[in-house]
Amino acid sequence: MYLCKLIMKKLFYILSLVLVAMSVACINDGGALDTKDGEDVVAKVDNVVLLRSDISRDMPKGLVDVDSVTFARMYIDNWVLNQLKMRKAEQVLSSYEKDIERLVEGYRQSLIMRQLDQYYVDRAIDVDITDKQLAAYYRSNAASFKLDHNKVRGVVIKAPRTFRNTTTLTTAMKRVVSSGDTEELRALSEKHNILLLDYAQMWVSYSDFLSNLPTERSRSYLDLLNKTGVQQMTSDDALFYFIITDVAHKGDVAPLECVEDDIRRRLYAERRADIVEQYETELRHEAIRGGRIMLMDSVLMETISYVPEQKDSEEEMIVTEEYIEEDIPTLNTTNRDASSPENMNNENDE
Repeated sequence: MYLCKLIMKKLFYILSLVLVAMSVACINDGGALDTKDGEDVVAKVDNVVLLRSDISRDMPKGLVDVDSVTFARMYIDNWVLNQLKMRKAEQVLSSYEKDIERLVEGYRQSLIMRQLDQYYVDRAIDVDITDKQLAAYYRSNAASFKLDHNKVRGVVIKAPRTFRNTTTLTTAMKRVVSSGDTEELRALSEKHNILLLDYAQMWVSYSDFLSNLPTERSRSYLDLLNKTGVQQMTSDDALFYFIITDVAHKGDVAPLECVEDDIRRRLYAERRADIVEQYETELRHEAIRGGRIMLMDSVLMETISYVPEQKDSEEEMIVTEEYIEEDIPTLNTTNRDASSPENMNNENDE
């Protein structure tokens, strides 16, 4: 039975190769309906023809044999269907022809104007955004950066239940609070082959932080945000030590590090809009000076002819520099001295 199936598969494979070879010969060595300007016509719908060169032009490079035949057939089939749909559209949508032409022309113009805008933007935009510019935008737009969830910074250690060097571990974790440096903790985790999850220098959502701990879904664990010092949880096979060094509460202004990329996108968009607005204004004024614009509405004519006074850029720059020299307040609601009485009490509790 197996031998029969094997023979049938081989026969089917050989037959497929023969059919493919015949198809390739049909497309590449003949099968043309007619010629136009010395080129073979491979398909025709009404009076519209598809040339062999049209398929060759759009065929991806590297296709050979079966793949090229498959692509050619799909291309021809799509082309025929498109032509039939266009003919049917001319019959059914004849009353909408003017509307369609108007929409197509509007879309064409919008594409051209978008390209023109980008031409001026590419020539003039400054893509470099300094830390002072980031800080200034962050200050003046703080209300738009409110958090919709809690964010934290801290570290998590996962050790086996047999781990005994807990004093050295907790001491190293407390130093992270005071210094922010996790090098000692990292060296300790490598030495004892225990897992370290280091979020001391990056803000993560509180839910992501908790996902590294053996938590229960029925609890919110919001109370942990107000605790300081090293905290501990256990599972069946592991010990978890963690410390939350910084907290940004829901409803607070997000830390600058969390919104830096968003600010960069906003500043780029503002600069782009300014460049486009400037060159559009210059186009209007140049056309008005050249007598190329005439309007019946005198008020509108006066409006577009108005040239605003130039601002004192040096004075504005000085004000900005003074404004952003102040330090940005840091969100550090739980970063306290590990030797404080509150922390000492937590140690005793542990």
